[in-house]
Amino acid sequence: MEEINKERLALMHKLDEAFRDVRKQILSEWNKNNEHNLGMTHGRMLILLNDNGAMKASALAEALSITGGGVTGIADRLIELGYIKRERSQEDRRAVLLTLSDKGKAGVGSMMEVRRNIMIKLFKGLSMEDMLQGIHLFQTMSQNMESQD
Repeated sequence: MEEINKERLALMHKLDEAFRDVRKQILSEWNKNNEHNLGMTHGRMLILLNDNGAMKASALAEALSITGGGVTGIADRLIELGYIKRERSQEDRRAVLLTLSDKGKAGVGSMMEVRRNIMIKLFKGLSMEDMLQGIHLFQTMSQNMESQD
């Protein structure tokens, strides 16, 4: 394990707090501008279904980085609200797929617009180089978290 000095640890704490602050602000912006009163994960599920078509719960769980139980809970709520529906797969009748309903298709556009506006606000003033560096940093941190230490 890497030896960490006090200065490095203090900087890591600052970076962690900055990350948490930005995440909190993004969530606040989403909640303020989301006319459907759905959480971000609900919106992400709808956008995934819009982009990919019908999906198995296991594929959604992986894409959303949540458990199968989490997908079930979110899907149940979206079904109750009429945004998605469960369908049997034509290829494998045992498989259940989640797909957008007509109401879901109509609503996903406004959610994508909210997401777009948040990104515009979030990355305002950042150069292309800054954003590429940000991608690199987040990819490195993700790889660090996935590594087997």
